[in-house]
Amino acid sequence: MRGVLGRYLLREAGMAWLGVTLVLLAIMVSTRFARFLAEAAAGELPQNLLLQVAALSSLQYLVLLIPVSLLLAVMMALGRLYQDNEVAAMTGCGVSLWTLYRPFLLLGAALAVLTALLSFQIGPWAGRTADYLVKEAVRFIKYNPFEEGHFKSIDDDRAVVFTEHMNAGGDQLDNVVAQIRDNKGTSFVTARHGSQSVDAKTGERHIVLDQGFRYVGQPGSSQFDVVQFNKLTANIKPPQFIYSSSKRKIEKTSQLIGTGDLQDRAELEWRIGAPIAVFVLSLLAVPLSYVRPRQGRYGKLVIGIFAYLVYSQLLGVAQNWVAKGKPMGVLGLWWVHALMLAWALLLIARQQNWLHLPRLRTAEARAS
Repeated sequence: MRGVLGRYLLREAGMAWLGVTLVLLAIMVSTRFARFLAEAAAGELPQNLLLQVAALSSLQYLVLLIPVSLLLAVMMALGRLYQDNEVAAMTGCGVSLWTLYRPFLLLGAALAVLTALLSFQIGPWAGRTADYLVKEAVRFIKYNPFEEGHFKSIDDDRAVVFTEHMNAGGDQLDNVVAQIRDNKGTSFVTARHGSQSVDAKTGERHIVLDQGFRYVGQPGSSQFDVVQFNKLTANIKPPQFIYSSSKRKIEKTSQLIGTGDLQDRAELEWRIGAPIAVFVLSLLAVPLSYVRPRQGRYGKLVIGIFAYLVYSQLLGVAQNWVAKGKPMGVLGLWWVHALMLAWALLLIARQQNWLHLPRLRTAEARAS
């Protein structure tokens, strides 16, 4: 019977966690996606990278979402059981509160392991990959001389190009005007049509302009050489891309260990604390979930959200102290976890009457 009961409770909490996580993740990703859309509309990010970068960002968000989604899921699942008097029926059949709570703690332990993987390995990798894709795309865009209806400067203003019209794929051009400066002077190029092809690996562009004129001379002077051409070819090769990043949030965990840098230590302790926070919040959710028979099912959720906000804000303050070498920074982030764990254990002990407090005439006292 206990096995059936455990699976039932685990399913209740698991489905609630999955639902809450998907809703929160959808909200965060949609907000981030709107920013990516704005960057793509401004020509700062290729449209074909939108979904890929958003998916990688979602892996980073899971580290932040799992703790709060687990807290809310356990409180919602247990709150429903209390509201529907299922807990009273279970305890009346001889089921101890430890047996009742164990599936929720097992779920917390499993999600703590998942959070550790996300925090130590998957999250930083996803962040580095997204950062690499964006920076490489920016390099390609920077050395793309053609943008419909706009003047585009490339290679430190060595060339300024205007394109009146481009097709949807960007490989066919109409009415191109360019000013080019080199060691021989300044030249102006006009062409009625043109095309371009891009090497996806190197970013090198092969450009062909058709039916145009090239004017070579000094601006302000009346002496110009005019050359008519049927076809003019050019290659634009961007410099070699060397990826680098100073963001500690996406550094490999192995690179943060033993460096002696305070900011590296702060980031490392935050990553270690992420799975700890998941388990601590699963413990805290258990006593916070108690709902009296005539009390609203979701009334305690406000307290749970407040507890999470306090926890997360204290972690942020402690991380800042560590990074800036404040006196309280010597304690790291561990005092925050210890404080919240002590609060959770105190609430559980009070509910179980381990502190030998006077019993109140409530359903909570009879159930314990």
